[in-house]
Amino acid sequence: MAVSAWLGSPAPALTMLEPAVAGSVLVLGLLVAFAVRWPAPAGVGLVALLAFFHGTAHGMELPGTAAPALYALGFVAATALLHGVGLALGLSARGAPLLRLAGSMIALTGVYLLANA
Repeated sequence: MAVSAWLGSPAPALTMLEPAVAGSVLVLGLLVAFAVRWPAPAGVGLVALLAFFHGTAHGMELPGTAAPALYALGFVAATALLHGVGLALGLSARGAPLLRLAGSMIALTGVYLLANA
């Protein structure tokens, strides 16, 4: 994600970037809601593709910030924190109905974002 942000910082706006980011929220929410288990290489590939879209979106916002290095550090740290919390919750609640409900709520958020992208 950090690499795509660096690449995306001088990039012109991608017309499908917002729907791609919103779609990634929907896809990941559905994967959690339905407890989909993929082989590790497929999961890593999907996450890398979706991280590309998220990173590019962050990178496109970089030039307008007063302190680009601090901005980049902030979104990388926030992403690491979110991933850590998600991993801890996912491992502690493996198979729990609450985890599937959370995935459903994330998927619904993705639908809302897509409708407004």
